[in-house]
Amino acid sequence: MVILKSRYASTLKKIGLPLVCLAAQWPATLLAEEGEFSGWVNLESRYYFQTGETVATQYYPSAAVQLDYIRPLNENNEFKASIHLRADGVDDERNLLDARELLWLHYADNYEFRLGVGQVAWGVNEVFKIADPVNQKDRAELPYQRKLGQPLAGLSFYWGDSLIELYGLYDHRPAWFPGEEGRLKFPLMVDPDEQIYDRGKTGKLDLAARWKFQWGNADISLSHFYGVTRDPYFIFNLDFEDPALIAVYDKVNQSSATMVYPWGDLLFKGEFTYQTGGIEQFEAVAGGFEFTTGGVFDSNIDITWYVEAIWDSRDQLYANLFDHDIAFAARLAFNDARDSNLILGAVVDYEYDEAMGYLLWINTFGQRWTLNISGQFFYANEPRLNPEDFEDDLVSLVTENPVPSEVIANVAGFFAERTLPKPQYDQFLEQLEIIQNDSSLFDNVPADTSAQSLFDLLRVSDNSQKMNLIERDAYLQLDLFYHF
Repeated sequence: MVILKSRYASTLKKIGLPLVCLAAQWPATLLAEEGEFSGWVNLESRYYFQTGETVATQYYPSAAVQLDYIRPLNENNEFKASIHLRADGVDDERNLLDARELLWLHYADNYEFRLGVGQVAWGVNEVFKIADPVNQKDRAELPYQRKLGQPLAGLSFYWGDSLIELYGLYDHRPAWFPGEEGRLKFPLMVDPDEQIYDRGKTGKLDLAARWKFQWGNADISLSHFYGVTRDPYFIFNLDFEDPALIAVYDKVNQSSATMVYPWGDLLFKGEFTYQTGGIEQFEAVAGGFEFTTGGVFDSNIDITWYVEAIWDSRDQLYANLFDHDIAFAARLAFNDARDSNLILGAVVDYEYDEAMGYLLWINTFGQRWTLNISGQFFYANEPRLNPEDFEDDLVSLVTENPVPSEVIANVAGFFAERTLPKPQYDQFLEQLEIIQNDSSLFDNVPADTSAQSLFDLLRVSDNSQKMNLIERDAYLQLDLFYHF
């Protein structure tokens, strides 16, 4: 595992762009005798249409390089490496140096063994991927679906016509969240340097297995993952001088199933998961279909339609926007000399009046250049929480000593009505009992600042406010790639 924390951000900014320029000029012949060398350089420019709730910056430039290398060692062995570097001009937390792959692969007639840092791709859906637990998602690279490298040992082999995959996974890659100057974030920042883990009986060792087979015309897979979840829940640090959320990762058992079934011109896809061991036992199902229409209006354009829906039984606060949603998307392949593609889509919450739209335009130039234009747009029609509805009680909580019992009861009631995780709520009740007779917790911070932090916690823990929190973060992004 190789990850560069924000404390090295200034160093990365100094070396990032020179490395990008060097990679662009590095000839493939340098390693021609040793193996195959390839990769890409990316210059990115993201513009937010409005200032953020806590951040005034609207323009975010960044640069990245990915170096890929593959070398056969002999007839049965191979080495693969993929190194990714991202340098962001504003958000220090987005500066990252990561080994996507550093793998020794051994092949035999009936099995394959992998050891090192690698990538595992499970799941079949286009939008709602709920059965893909092995690698941590690289949220810093959204809207692209990329993953962080995972230290692992893997064995795959065929059992009759079925494919069996077995993995031992070492340690955990925490999820990425924006820094102080970042966007698309909660009003309370997620502390990047502190996580809470329940690693269970196997400690830093996690296990995963999958059985993939055909049943009639359907491709089926059954899998199980025992390890630290990739999607945390959050607790409030109760530090009113430096308020923040802390990510909590539990050891979980997750059983999953996927299905792909062709029926005429339709391709049906589905994923199901059942998870225990975390803060909340839950099940989730996601799926839909895709359908391609060729030669639209007697042109060269092909359109592929995607429709997916997700239902998730959880009601706690997680690092996931989607739990009761329907996705609609269309991919237009222009089949021209530039291999132009346009993807337009929307995700609509069928429980709350909110939605997210997205677009991606892909265009190639010559043999080595690609220009991508992407954007995400957020719509929230649910009523925003009004601070005036809570102001009197929250201010009284941090100013009066002793605090009136009715204020304590009202504040406890505010949080009980939302999706604050039960361990956090129990901890908060204990703090309220202390505050009732001694409000010294707030001695070093102004009352209005403490009250605002509590109000922000209320907003973050309310599922109806998901898009309200990021509605001002709609953006348009331009990516220029040079492939070598």
